Amino acid sequence: MKAKKSLILFLVTCLCLTLSLSLGVAAEDGAASDNIITRMGTFNFVSLIVLAVVLVAVAILCIVKREKLGVALRAYKAELKNITWFPWKSVWRNTVLVIVVVVAVALVIGLLDIAFFEAQYLLTGQGFRFFGGN
Repeated sequence: MKAKKSLILFLVTCLCLTLSLSLGVAAEDGAASDNIITRMGTFNFVSLIVLAVVLVAVAILCIVKREKLGVALRAYKAELKNITWFPWKSVWRNTVLVIVVVVAVALVIGLLDIAFFEAQYLLTGQGFRFFGGN
């Protein structure tokens, strides 16, 4: 039963995220019309309505089930205290390592791209293209 509730919560969250992202798509000619539905587009307006209904329903459920919600949040807080967190120095060192490796791999891929680009033009007899050739 918990898995079913988690799946429903996940799907509702995805729906809300999708609806809120779709509202970011603006109509190209918004100033030409005074009608909000025309300016936003019908899909975005309906998405806004559905998002508002879902958020109101979630708020009502949180108010109605506040005791259960409080118990769940206290249990969650207690579980977070039981987690063994890595030391800050270790986390910082590993973060820097990941950033350095990502930059190094990006440089290698970029240099390989330049090399293959130049090799292609050399093989086709067009000279060096990347470094200012013909």
